[in-house]
Amino acid sequence: MIVVFVDVDYFFAQVEEILNPSLRGKPVVVCVFSGRTADSGAVATANYEARRLGVKAGIPIIRAKEIAPSAVFLPMRKGVYEEYSKKVMVILRTVSPRVEVASIDEAYIDISSAVPSFEEGIKLAMKLKERIKEETGLNVTVGVSVNKVFAKVAAESVKPNGFRAIGPDQVEGLIRELDIKEVPGVGPVLASKLESLGIRKLIDIRSTDVSHVSAAIGRAKAYYLLQLANNTYSVPVEERQKKSVARVLTLKTNSRNLDEMRRAVRKALEDAYGKAEGLPTRIGVMAIMEDLDMISRERSLSHGVPMDVATSICMEMIEEILRKDNRRVRRIGVRLSRFVKSKGLDQFLDLK
Repeated sequence: MIVVFVDVDYFFAQVEEILNPSLRGKPVVVCVFSGRTADSGAVATANYEARRLGVKAGIPIIRAKEIAPSAVFLPMRKGVYEEYSKKVMVILRTVSPRVEVASIDEAYIDISSAVPSFEEGIKLAMKLKERIKEETGLNVTVGVSVNKVFAKVAAESVKPNGFRAIGPDQVEGLIRELDIKEVPGVGPVLASKLESLGIRKLIDIRSTDVSHVSAAIGRAKAYYLLQLANNTYSVPVEERQKKSVARVLTLKTNSRNLDEMRRAVRKALEDAYGKAEGLPTRIGVMAIMEDLDMISRERSLSHGVPMDVATSICMEMIEEILRKDNRRVRRIGVRLSRFVKSKGLDQFLDLK
């Protein structure tokens, strides 16, 4: 298998730089503003100039402004970024039909059937990187290897705007040298557990009793790492189906007003149903209270339901929350999952 991993560098901020070249060289921070106050909300992403100042995704906007007062702070423009993402994915699909979109700014491409050898695969991947730059203006980091995981490892080691290939004859060296904490899917907590077993490099898995590893981190994760360590990992590149869709909205003020919450639920469901691949058979709500405590409820159904029915179900669960809790609500969220494809008359239902 020859897999190419494409990662668009600091995607949202880079799009803003393309649309406004005067931003280049300046620290740029793209934010999700909640609308409650001028600085309420969180950082979505930042370019490398801003990252060098200490700005990271997820931190409060007010904190980012303290860290980098000279940075340019911009509101997130979801529709614009989605259009750029589509352009990139269209280019990828001209190379191979086997494209797995991992996120709005990442994708895997299986080019095994498009080239006769790994060396030719490297050339194709380099041309792909150049073409994306020419047609969209975006810099991307590209990794090429024998499976999805090692292709991602290759890309992560050369960001931003880098290119690295790890060929079949280099895989054993990678396995011997790769820190376990650098393996995709291994976070700090998991890495700590593995290190307590003496596993610091990926290759250490080979000499550790897999039953001990399974007991510590679970069977699925243990065998995932074992396959990587033995170079037998071969999960195919395939289009992903969305397992769930969620949307959270911030209320204008902390409230217990059901009419206001119904409007928020309706808007959240409109957005969620717009992304859903079918009708949900599981519906959940989240209420983030005034002290930021979160309460959630979920309901499973025997069949998929349209948005009007989902609205009623969500409001029933919210009313249940409010009956048992006297606090005001700050944010309202919905989650749809376990989708089924609409059939028969369902296809005529307006899910937007």
